Amino acid sequence: MGLRVRARLVELIVCPDCKGALNVASRQADGDEIIEGSLHCKACPREYPIHGGIPRLLPRPEVVSDAAQRTVDRFGEQWNEFDFLGPHYEQQFLGWISPNGPEAFQGKLVLEGGCGKGRHSALCAQWGAKDVLAVDLGSAVEAAYRNTRDYPNVHVIQADLFHLPVRPASVDVAFSVGVLHHTPSPAQCFQELVSTVRPGGKVIAWVYGRENNGWIIHGVNPLRQALTSRLPHKVVYQLAKVPAAVIFAVGKGVYRPLQKGPLKVVGEKLFYAPYISHIAAFPYGEIHSIVHDHLTPPIAHYIEKSEFERWFRDLGLDAVTIGWHNQNSWRGTATIPLAPAQAPSARAG
Repeated sequence: MGLRVRARLVELIVCPDCKGALNVASRQADGDEIIEGSLHCKACPREYPIHGGIPRLLPRPEVVSDAAQRTVDRFGEQWNEFDFLGPHYEQQFLGWISPNGPEAFQGKLVLEGGCGKGRHSALCAQWGAKDVLAVDLGSAVEAAYRNTRDYPNVHVIQADLFHLPVRPASVDVAFSVGVLHHTPSPAQCFQELVSTVRPGGKVIAWVYGRENNGWIIHGVNPLRQALTSRLPHKVVYQLAKVPAAVIFAVGKGVYRPLQKGPLKVVGEKLFYAPYISHIAAFPYGEIHSIVHDHLTPPIAHYIEKSEFERWFRDLGLDAVTIGWHNQNSWRGTATIPLAPAQAPSARAG
């Protein structure tokens, strides 16, 4: 990510406080890459550091709730621990963003709201995105920077999704996968994401579903809220190994074999069959990460389809498609109207 690219980035981002334009000052460079420096708002007194190659466009501390800060801190620890990338991520991501494919990102200015370790931003870069703004509030940006540093079209930014340092109506595609439901107000966070997309552009989201997840809502969630989200990261890391090993063994030894042939009718009736059969194809490290993901965050919402549809409807979005994914989560995509109009009703996808 060179100085030329950094200069282009400054044209794409703004002060998260007042949306004013920014000036960049470099203090340390590695070749033509800015490693240490600062960004100065032209319209207000705010100044933001560039540290470790990452612009730190953080909101004022008082605007982030304690639960929200603890959630991003926990995910920061998680993604810096599980910082690997794997070939299975492409099909996983395509499942979450369907019916969109790689062509939806080609030549586009893309915003990822909640980039985690950068796995999806890296894929968008590989698929030919013009530029990807990979935003996360926590220390996960360190892992994202490591995983995307070789992509000159990816810009990792530390910032809050409720105070995005992006000009309104400026990006072609904004997406958020597995993040909105970990924020204090998922609907408001979705609205902030939509506000960054130009007319005719696209928004994509994937969230936990409330339907078919009663065992998590009433079983895992109380355990997470009372205990595991409060335990040190290393303890949760070790605890997650046991259920991960069970899911890995049962998934590969029972669920996957029963998804084909004459016994498929039996496999389809197994507990949580679509989801466990799906993740059983992943390596153990990924399943460990998934289990850890469910045990660590202080905030986790499970969204009913009717609520998810309302997010799109209330903003008057066009071409809305809501899809069921693995019978336990919802994926949605829509376009921003070219002119104010009543949005069509969401349809099953």
